[in-house]
Amino acid sequence: MEVKFYDTVNDELLKFAVIISQSNGKWVFCKHKERDTYEVPGGHREAGENILETAKRELQEETGAVRFEIKPICVYSVTGKNRVNDTGEETFGLLCFAEITEFTKKLHSEMEKVVLMDELPENWTYPSIQPKLIERYLQIKNNSVIGTIVTVTVDRPLGSYHPEHKEMYYPVNYGFIEGIMAPDGEEQDAYILGVNEPVDKFTGKIIAIVHRKDDIEEKWVVVPEKVTFSKKEIRQQIHFQEQYFDSEIVL
Repeated sequence: MEVKFYDTVNDELLKFAVIISQSNGKWVFCKHKERDTYEVPGGHREAGENILETAKRELQEETGAVRFEIKPICVYSVTGKNRVNDTGEETFGLLCFAEITEFTKKLHSEMEKVVLMDELPENWTYPSIQPKLIERYLQIKNNSVIGTIVTVTVDRPLGSYHPEHKEMYYPVNYGFIEGIMAPDGEEQDAYILGVNEPVDKFTGKIIAIVHRKDDIEEKWVVVPEKVTFSKKEIRQQIHFQEQYFDSEIVL
């Protein structure tokens, strides 16, 4: 199964809409009446229907969303036979994100229930497709945050050792941003550079994203305002941990 992403394609190629959704910081997943797996809401485009209207309709039908904000993220395609494509030819869909603030009390669709999750599920209906869609959404979301101000809660201060891998020493402060979910379903981790003493919390600016090509996790690089580092300088300071991964630094 091959999943690709595009900024845009001809409208007539778009046959599906998939809507990654959250509500109050939790992931929104659907469980079909005939399956024991979980899936992101989405479905087929009807004849004559605007593709964004497809996304809104499917979101309402499958999650019972009453109040929500929805926006397109990108176009995706899937090549290979699956539950909704018996030819294996490349098919295209619109990937959207929705923040849901109110649900109806009863579903009127093929879905048995809607589940709000802190972490991504292990038993996916489309395990070769939908995790990649969520990963892509998070990559796009993360890239847009460079330059913004965040507060990092430090759980591994400068001078400490990893709680499980005792040989790993932290030459920088390292922690997480509360309420921001990362691709692995946990709160977003961050390296703090430019601070030369242990701290419990730190508020600073995101200057880079560390994309791990061989792992679902990503790391943010946070520094004091008006401080900056080159890719080479960042690489040197995070080498203690990133040496174990094939990672790319995006400024």
